[in-house]
Amino acid sequence: MSGEPQLYRVNPENRESERIEEVEFSRLGLQERRDIQEWVAANPGILGDDLLIIGKEFSGFDLTNERLDLLAVDRDGKLVIIELKRDDTGADVHWQAIKYASYFRRATADDIVGLAAKYLGENQDEVTVRLMQHLGADDLNALNNGQRIIIASHRFAPEVITAAVWLNQQGHNEDMITCIQLIPYRDAQTGSIYVQASAIIPVPGVDDYLVGIGQGMQAENAKGGNFGAKLAATFAKNRNDEVSQFAKKVGRLAITGLPDDIRPDKISRWAGEGRDYRYYHLWYSRAPWGNWKVDYSIELYPREEAGKWHVGVVFENRQKLPLPPLDNISLDVQQNTQSYGIFHFINVGVDTLNDDFAGKIAGILREFIEEITPIIDDYGNESGDDAPPSRLPAAGR
Repeated sequence: MSGEPQLYRVNPENRESERIEEVEFSRLGLQERRDIQEWVAANPGILGDDLLIIGKEFSGFDLTNERLDLLAVDRDGKLVIIELKRDDTGADVHWQAIKYASYFRRATADDIVGLAAKYLGENQDEVTVRLMQHLGADDLNALNNGQRIIIASHRFAPEVITAAVWLNQQGHNEDMITCIQLIPYRDAQTGSIYVQASAIIPVPGVDDYLVGIGQGMQAENAKGGNFGAKLAATFAKNRNDEVSQFAKKVGRLAITGLPDDIRPDKISRWAGEGRDYRYYHLWYSRAPWGNWKVDYSIELYPREEAGKWHVGVVFENRQKLPLPPLDNISLDVQQNTQSYGIFHFINVGVDTLNDDFAGKIAGILREFIEEITPIIDDYGNESGDDAPPSRLPAAGR
């Protein structure tokens, strides 16, 4: 059976169906900028994401005259570079989009507000309010906490798909590139044109299935449960709840203003859920941090009393990599020999996970980043594959 999408017109009276012809955008006389770009700018939901478009045909880079198609902000504050191709991506569109994403790596909130105001035809105060409403926040601290890419086209070259899959595999809980297939159809009977939009990278639903494989899946299956469905429901429930919003605020406060060489370039999109706690990660794409091997995390444990929290900032070596001892740091921490990590827990009673509490946790996390990251980076730069194993000093959690 062909795996190609198909579209049919169904007559409800006689129940007959007739296949509608897939065509080329070019055959319909449609163009990238005049047509497809305008459709997406007017209705970014075509791309399957809740985006606020803040720029079109942007070319305001300082050392190049290159021009990106569309620029947007997602609900998590990331800048989204959108590249549109008509009937074929060609072999290098991903590289083009990656360049654009890199150009925005240091864009400040003021930079973004300014270019958005120019595109939207509003003053900067109005745009600031619009962006805060989009982010569901009372400030712009989350703005440009990262960049990601959406490529949309009728067909994708194998080089583009291969690169997108590989790049997405380098992160955790994040996808750098999303590929959206736009398939045009023309109904010969009515003359109507339809466009079917489908995400092909990442494949919808696959992550939930893969995450469920293992002991958790086996245990649930033994009980007749559906681990994948339960996990998907958990993510849907937790993605924008109070704990996720608090954890994201802490992360953003902690990294705002940090020098580029120690500012984490990977940050979770929501607070995950353990057996009795919630967790939120920050880390780096470079070795030895890459792919969530070593990271910082915020851990939140609800206390027995309602509204009371046991909250910790943790540096953890999840894969027990050889790392240097951290016994000379000035931080007031405890250590864990099982995970080769260090942590600082705060026992406090708060009625809500409020801004003052977020600031306190963010300050501790920032101290971790400022003191620990250079040590780990220096060790990673100086050591090689033959570096002798080293463990954090023994202690109990």
